[in-house]
Amino acid sequence: MNLRALFIGNSYTHTHQMPAIVQKLAESAGGRFSFDMRAPGGWSLEQHYSDQETRAKIREGGWDYIVLQDQSQRAAMPILRVRRQFFRYVRRFNRFIWWNLSPKPSILLYMTWGRKDGDADNRTFYPPVGTFEGMTALLKERYERMAGRINAQVVPVGEAWAYTRQHHPEIELYQEDGHHPSAAGSYLAASCFYTAFFDKDPALTAYDFILEPEVAAKLREVASKVAWGRDR
Repeated sequence: MNLRALFIGNSYTHTHQMPAIVQKLAESAGGRFSFDMRAPGGWSLEQHYSDQETRAKIREGGWDYIVLQDQSQRAAMPILRVRRQFFRYVRRFNRFIWWNLSPKPSILLYMTWGRKDGDADNRTFYPPVGTFEGMTALLKERYERMAGRINAQVVPVGEAWAYTRQHHPEIELYQEDGHHPSAAGSYLAASCFYTAFFDKDPALTAYDFILEPEVAAKLREVASKVAWGRDR
């Protein structure tokens, strides 16, 4: 079976061609995966919702999964703004997909991560985002809340980043700007998506991307613990 996914997001999706890493992980374990993506840098779900190219890609159909990823700061803002900018557009996409595709593909919400040293743009205005931990906790709460409302699945990439920072601080997940993913960060995200798509343990895959094998193995184990779950 060839799983097909459409990724709707921005640079957190397209950096290092993250969906292509998912494809290689799947192939290494005998799976088949194809994808398309619409991911201009910095875009929000609000921008995507009014974009004709994004809508056209959805209408192409044949998707098993559609991934929604908002701009990295929006879901961590004060709740009234989150309702207006994040919750509203996830709901609108859910309806649009429901109206246009039958059967309806599964929706995955791409939980992103806090910035390395917190959100410097907004910490004075909204102190809870001033640390990585605070920003990541807000992203987790908002993505999970929205997933529950539309019966979607969260891909807990942000949680996997938090686990890696705590247990493997030697692995640099960020680029120099402190928020875009390094090769290791994109690989960790892809490992989480692999288990979301295939419901299989990413630790059993065998594709290292451009990473040292021991680093790739550690990140697959993190995704296994956080996204797949050893105790299930």
